[in-house]
Formats: sequence, structure tokens, C-alpha cells
Amino acid sequence: MSTPLPVQQVTPLTRDRVRFMPLRMDNIHTHFRWNNDAELNRLDSELPYEEESFGTFKARFERLCTESSRSHRHFEIHDRVEEELIGVAYATQISEHNRHALVGITIGERAYWGQGYGKESLRLLLEYCFEALELHRVSAETFEYNTTWRDLVKGLGFQKEGTARDYLYRDEEYWDKELFGLLEHEYESRFDSTSEGRSREATV
Repeated sequence: MSTPLPVQQVTPLTRDRVRFMPLRMDNIHTHFRWNNDAELNRLDSELPYEEESFGTFKARFERLCTESSRSHRHFEIHDRVEEELIGVAYATQISEHNRHALVGITIGERAYWGQGYGKESLRLLLEYCFEALELHRVSAETFEYNTTWRDLVKGLGFQKEGTARDYLYRDEEYWDKELFGLLEHEYESRFDSTSEGRSREATV
């Protein structure tokens, strides 16, 4: 596996209506708003929602923007037509030796929910993981009540591999966490990397 390049050297990446860009300090207030959105927290985080101060968030966000890491990649998702920041994508827990990673997508702007932007973003993220990072396996985790994310990963070919029962306590009851995986040959058999809509704008 080749050494992952810094995000700035592999972006922008585009497919269909979405573009991946590096995290930018100029957009910190949008990210801060999403970070303190209780509904997004419920869908994405194992931790109970607690409002975070801007100062604490700023220090953490600055590290994500400036520190290069071999173990994670974070991207902003932009609408290619409106040039609007609409969400974030990540590949984390990247293992160069084992060639695997954990992925996630958050569409933070509600005006873009239910319109296929999440699917296009996950498709582009998989392209990055399997073709640029040359991974063998990509994993995803879903909470039992987040059926939108579960249906999205299943729709793109992920196989359910297990369930962590009663993993999360939320809304005064316990919920399962479901584990999904997609292997390199499954990705290759499902997707044609030369299909229409694919446009990598930088050499990886």
C-alpha cells in the first residue's frame, strides 16, 4: 500500500454533484453549528449531547485542519453546483499494514437531506479508499435507529457482519450498533471506476 498523501495533495475529488475539499478554518462557524446540533449528534455520536464551547471546538478543529495524519482523512463535502459546504466525510482508523479503514458521512445541511447527496458522497469516499489509498477493506458502523445510514451502506454493497447488542443508551432505552464491511473485490465487481460522473481533479 502506498503512503497516504496529505488531504491537500489529493483534493479536490469530485463525483456527480459533490466535491471533497480539505477542512478549512474559513468554514469553522458552519462546522461549529453542526457540532452543536443535537439531532446530528444523536445520529453520529456515541456520546450524549453536550454543547461545546467555541474555544474548545476551535482548538480541536485547528488540529484537524493543520495536522497531517496517516491514520485518518477528513474532508468537507461541497455541492458542486451551488458551491455550498453541505457536510463532512471521513476515513479513520486507517491501517496501512492491514489495508482497512472505518468510514462515515454527515450531511449537515438539512436542505440537502433526502436528495441523494449522501449516496454520492459515500460513493466518492469509497472510490478514494479503494483506488487512492488502495485499501482491501472498508468498514461502517450504524446505530439501530439510524435507518437512513444503514440503508445507504447496504445499498452500496456493504455486508452486515455483526451486531453489538444493546450498545448505546439513548432516549431512555438501549440500541444495537450494527457492523458492516465492504471488501476490495466486492467494490471492484460492483463499481466501474471509469463510470460516468467520476472526475478526480488531482493526481493521487
